[in-house]
Amino acid sequence: MSAGDAPLEVVGVEKIGSKPRNKEFYPFAYALLDSTKNEYCWTCLAETVKTTCEKCKVARFCSEKCQASGAFDHEYECAGLKKCPDLNTDERMLIRIIGRFKDIRDGKDKNINGFYEKRDSKRSVMEIWEHCEDMKKDENAMRAFKKLYTRVKEFGDKEHLVDEETAFQLHSRNFINRHSISNVDYLSEIGKGLYLDLCRYDHSCRPNAIYSCNGIVANLRALHDNVELENVETTHYTYIELPPCKIQRRHMLKDTWYFECHCDRCDDPDDNWLTAVICPTCVSKNEFRKTLKLHGSEAYVNQETLEIVCDTCKSSLDREYIYVALDGMRTIRKTIEGSEEYSSDPVELLKVYQGALLTYERILPMSNSYFCQLIAAMIPLVQQVNMTKKEKLIASLDLHAKCEPFVRYVYRYAHPSKAMHFFQMGQLHLELGNGKDAARYLVEAHRIMDYLFGSDHFRSRQTKGFMDYALSNLMTFQKTFVKVLENAPEAKKALEERMMTEEEKKALKDSQKSKKKNNKKKNKSNGKANGQQVNQQKGKNTNETSKICNDVDDDLDDLPELISEM
Repeated sequence: MSAGDAPLEVVGVEKIGSKPRNKEFYPFAYALLDSTKNEYCWTCLAETVKTTCEKCKVARFCSEKCQASGAFDHEYECAGLKKCPDLNTDERMLIRIIGRFKDIRDGKDKNINGFYEKRDSKRSVMEIWEHCEDMKKDENAMRAFKKLYTRVKEFGDKEHLVDEETAFQLHSRNFINRHSISNVDYLSEIGKGLYLDLCRYDHSCRPNAIYSCNGIVANLRALHDNVELENVETTHYTYIELPPCKIQRRHMLKDTWYFECHCDRCDDPDDNWLTAVICPTCVSKNEFRKTLKLHGSEAYVNQETLEIVCDTCKSSLDREYIYVALDGMRTIRKTIEGSEEYSSDPVELLKVYQGALLTYERILPMSNSYFCQLIAAMIPLVQQVNMTKKEKLIASLDLHAKCEPFVRYVYRYAHPSKAMHFFQMGQLHLELGNGKDAARYLVEAHRIMDYLFGSDHFRSRQTKGFMDYALSNLMTFQKTFVKVLENAPEAKKALEERMMTEEEKKALKDSQKSKKKNNKKKNKSNGKANGQQVNQQKGKNTNETSKICNDVDDDLDDLPELISEM
């Protein structure tokens, strides 16, 4: 990044320590996605299935034990699936919520074995937050509910049905509070879950906690040691993705959760750098990429005219240029969101993205969230184009490096998304033979993974394996390098001269000339002196070798301190 780029505040992992904190939550109700319902157990969400419900022929389980323990949850939907095997996720979820609510209301819950096993809560489902009135004003939301309730009423078990208004009350609470359930690798969503106690925690676009899943169990994890997970007033996680700019984030939150976010990040003027542009005058005159804000009161030199002036070249941004930049951001968003409409061929899609990148690279800086998201979308496509392996590695590493400052800004402290970015960069450096850089990124990635998930988690073990390999190679190279110097005087001498300053080289040259001149005149008288000088030179060479070895050690000092702790 150039000196003119936006000064995004970068927060590392320095606040994390050795005491990870997490809190477990069990769901009131949950359901697998339509795309995963045939691959995961309907009770524990294990990734292997061995048996199928004999009644509906749809629900699958990893064992007869799991089928038995999840029988009361499946009973709510079994009859409906028998009549309509393609009941979707929302329909199956609402059927389970209604069935469980009705059994509690009618007092049947006490007679159902395992009904409250680790699934009791401090709150009832009707006590959690809802936006019924907001949803009733939302035509699209009400249209979706009417369609949903019609299907539930048509195919659901009559014994486990409630009236439309009660169903709407339950649906509203589910829609507002449900969480995604991911697989154990934290890579993909496999289901939805309604966690009555987890949803007590508020949203923040600058979270100090995240939640991850292990089967149906949700874990709220602190991102550093100063977080008190029991305090719902000070602990926050995010309901949405973090890379979008403030305008996008507020739009997403308003559409689904009916509130305008005023978290620390949304009210931070620095977040307006995510919609910044490059000053056209600076970049055209001297290729200096000066970044200017478009949004926020601090962007305008005149609050009445909304004039934006570059403090470097003192030129005003033309309105037409601003419109072009804003249109570019919209175009990039639509291009990424509608990628399937452009092409299913990764090569063709990469060409589309490259075209957008070339069009806007002199308008939008690397701090701009739209531009960064475009680059991130290109990363997985690079591996599928027709290039040599080394060319793919270099291209992919270049895209990762461009995004790094943005990633560090968006994902604070021990966030797993930041760890995955560093892990991928470490792998790429390792394959390219950049041992020192590989070790640096892999150490930082492992520190985050180990803190969040513990040493036994798949991601922690995987990262540690690559990190140990990189560090081992680095230390082996250091030892080999020093050994080669000790056994190759000419190479050592050449390296010594290369490390000298210009003054030292001149002094050495003058000394050699003087010595040669004196040797011609005083060969005999200086014999003894020359012997002493040889010994001194040996001592000097020994010191120089020691200096070189120390320089190699010093070159490793900027690796994270965790290396020495290992």
